[in-house]
This record gives sequence, structure tokens and C-alpha cells, in this order.
Amino acid sequence: MENFYMINDRTIQVRTGVFGSVESYRCYSTGELEGIQLSDKNMVVTHIGELVPFYTETTRRKNKYSIEFYKDGMIKSVALEKQQEIYTPIGDFPAECVTFYSTGELNRFFPLDGKISSFWTEEDEKALQIPLIFDLGFTRFKALMSCVALWKDGSIRSITLFPGEVINIKTSVGDIAVRNGFSLYQSGELESLEPAGPVLIDTPIGRLTIFDPDALGITADRNSLNFDKKGRVINLVTSENRIAVQTESGHLKMIEPKLVVNQLDGETMIRQGLTIRFDYSRDQVVINDGDEDCSFSLSNAGFTIERVENPYWTCSSSQCAGCSMASYCFKN
Repeated sequence: MENFYMINDRTIQVRTGVFGSVESYRCYSTGELEGIQLSDKNMVVTHIGELVPFYTETTRRKNKYSIEFYKDGMIKSVALEKQQEIYTPIGDFPAECVTFYSTGELNRFFPLDGKISSFWTEEDEKALQIPLIFDLGFTRFKALMSCVALWKDGSIRSITLFPGEVINIKTSVGDIAVRNGFSLYQSGELESLEPAGPVLIDTPIGRLTIFDPDALGITADRNSLNFDKKGRVINLVTSENRIAVQTESGHLKMIEPKLVVNQLDGETMIRQGLTIRFDYSRDQVVINDGDEDCSFSLSNAGFTIERVENPYWTCSSSQCAGCSMASYCFKN
């Protein structure tokens, strides 16, 4: 069902207003307007400010839809013509792109919105960045951001760091250097983070060296180290340890990170991390090696932690360009 009206071939009326200088538009397969591309100045009045949607193509920003819509006509996202100040529940911030929930609340804001390509590099984009300051109690930092996500009530959901940025966060298992970012529960407690490098922490089955070399960092909504609201570790990834389990029945089971082909070069081998989950209400730990879940009792099974050789740390300098750790590798 259509959610828009074409006043003329360059003007569209939707639930949230009238837009002129429409260069092109696209629709959902069911007929509703999905996005419009503008070629001149328009204005969108919102609770975060008067937004000017994107209309001037440049090397770093082209082939973009200026405004995207939900099927009911509510605005889903606005790519801004230039970085401008927006008014959010957590303060005023610079933004070049914003997204909204289907009910109208601010969902995410992006300080910059350039597209990385052979014509516009990550370093080019970084040169335009402005460091932002946050003080959240468990961490205070000044860093470059890729994105800040909010819950519907306006509290912080996650902060995604710009590639290469590292901050320090105080956790229940110690201070941890963090890359990619972190997420919070709606009530404000630390939910998850992405360790910047291998770090040794205490867990219910022993001391484990946690690190996920494959963490993508696209969004910090989900990360490899997770806590419950009480600060207990409930999920982690290790590519540095093998675990010997003495089961309740007396059997010995060895679980270790598998060696897999490095997708960066198709030749070298790396360890695929073990995912370990703790369920305190069931007195249970679940270990997944990439093939299956193995469940054990926390109180009735025995656990021995050993280090494994990880070829990830025997890489050569020629591999740095495509490596997720290149900006802050502690081997150097």
C-alpha cells in the first residue's frame, strides 16, 4: 500500500511532510516509499533539531538516499548535507547521519558519514573526526566515534569507536583496554565490550586469556565479553586456551580453539576462538568450538586451563595492512 503522494514529478508528500527537488526515489516491494534522493535544499523538523538532508554529491558521499522511511511513512534515517549539531537526551553532538526508531525516537547518530573507497580512505575520514568526551562512571574517555546508539528512553545503548581507537574501562574483572566499543543495559550497567588485546581474567572455570581476533567492529551493540547486571561474566571468547574438562561421569574431554585458514591471505593458519557462556541459575557452562555446544556442571565438573600456541601472534609485518590489530598490536 502506498504511503506517499506524488504532487508532481519532483515533489513528494509523505506523512512527515512535503519534499521538493526529488532526484529519484525507491519503494518497497509492497509499494510503500522506502527512500528519496534530493538535489536541492529541504528541511526536516524533528525533536533533535531542524535537519537539512543530503543533496550535494562529493567524492566521499555519493549515491546516497537523503531520507529513508519505514513502511508507515515515519522517517527511518536522514543523511545530512553537512555535519551539524543535534540535540539528544544525552547532550548536543555533531552528526552527519541520524537514524530513528519506528516510533520516532532517536536511534543512532553518526558524527561522520563518508564512504570508504579507493578515492576516500579511512585516514581521510579520520582527519575530519572530532574527538568526543564521555564520563560514565566506570569509564571516562576522549576518543573518535563511529556511532552512538540510544535506547528508546534516550539512555546510551552502545558506543562504537572509530577504527584504531582504544579506551580503558573498569570492569568487575579488572581494567580492560577496549577497541571497537561497548554496550550498556537500559538501566545503565555495562553489558559488553571488545578487548583490544588478549587479557587474563578470572572466571568460574579458572583464569582465561580472552580475546576475539575476528571481532568486526561494525557496531558495538554486541561484543565478545559480556556481563550480567551484577557484573558477572556470562559470555567470552578465547583463542589462547585449551580446556581440559573432567566430567561428572569421570571422562576427560579436551576442547581447544581450532586451527583454520586465515581469510586475510588464504594461506596462513589462525585459531578460531572458543565461545564460552556461563549460566549461573543452572550452574552450567557451555563451551562452543565452532561445531557444537558442550555443557558441563560448574560445581560437579573439573576444569584445567592450558595455553595453546596461536599462530595469530607469529604473523609477519607484510600482513599488517589487513589485520584488525594493526593499529595497536602490542607485539611492536
